[in-house]
Amino acid sequence: MQLYEVNGLPCESSVPQVLAIGKFDGVHIGHQAILDRARQLLEPGTRLAVMCFEPHPTYVLSGKAEYLRLLTPRGEKMRVLADHGVDALYVVQFNDAYAATDPEVFVKEHLGCLHLKHIVVGPDFRFGRGGKGTVQLLTEWATNMGVSVHVVAPVEENRAKVSSSQIRAHLEQGRVEAVEMLLGRPYSVTGPVIHGDERGRTIGFPTANLGDLDEYVMPKSGVYAVAVAIPAENGGSEHWFGVLNAGYRPTVNGQDFRLEVHLLGFNGDLYGKQCRVSFLHRIRDERKFSGLDELKDQIASDCTTARELLGLP
Repeated sequence: MQLYEVNGLPCESSVPQVLAIGKFDGVHIGHQAILDRARQLLEPGTRLAVMCFEPHPTYVLSGKAEYLRLLTPRGEKMRVLADHGVDALYVVQFNDAYAATDPEVFVKEHLGCLHLKHIVVGPDFRFGRGGKGTVQLLTEWATNMGVSVHVVAPVEENRAKVSSSQIRAHLEQGRVEAVEMLLGRPYSVTGPVIHGDERGRTIGFPTANLGDLDEYVMPKSGVYAVAVAIPAENGGSEHWFGVLNAGYRPTVNGQDFRLEVHLLGFNGDLYGKQCRVSFLHRIRDERKFSGLDELKDQIASDCTTARELLGLP
């Protein structure tokens, strides 16, 4: 995938493009419907492109700090978009100056240089200063430029529109199974294995501690059954199941939020390796135990529960 970082006007494209525009935080099943429609419009010699915005526009416009964390930070977003056939990604630097762009200038200048054949958006797409640019205005101005606009109807689940905010709310409550339905895949985070307290190995359950996760939305504290992809010697990936604790480790008076995963049946060194953890099932809440012996017994029980949930022997 070709990545274009945009600060101001995008660079001109010599390649005809079908462009999907949106926040694409999560690349959930609603976003995927937009990508599906865009892919249907491709012709020989054209490519599928996505335009999204960083930081999250909600953070820039409202100052809500929780939107500094994303469902799909850039690396995760690129991986998922590539799986959906996207050839080019325009990441626009979103700031107060960009937010003040006149809506007509955005269409005629910011989009006008991208050699577009089609634009695909959702029905609530807004753009330009004060969000005054509507789908109707986009259609009018783009049509005058020879570009067709396609509006994709919202995707609903249980009569509710699928949205990133809905997914964030599910994660806040630990409902990772519901999140998987709305994403069309399990919720995943990727980070390097870093050194921790190494207490797990002393009780027979060594854990891998994931670092560099500050950009991700974190699920509710608790214990989860997970799938883990780790780099393989041949350049591919190995896949393991595991039990993950997300939280503060109250039994050992932990102070910071961590993700620690025990891989079922794994024996090896993971330090420094990039691992992708996918949340499959919530097992229980995190709680404080009387000591390491009680914690050890509970982890053994959690592993049994995870095997049952995952259909493992």
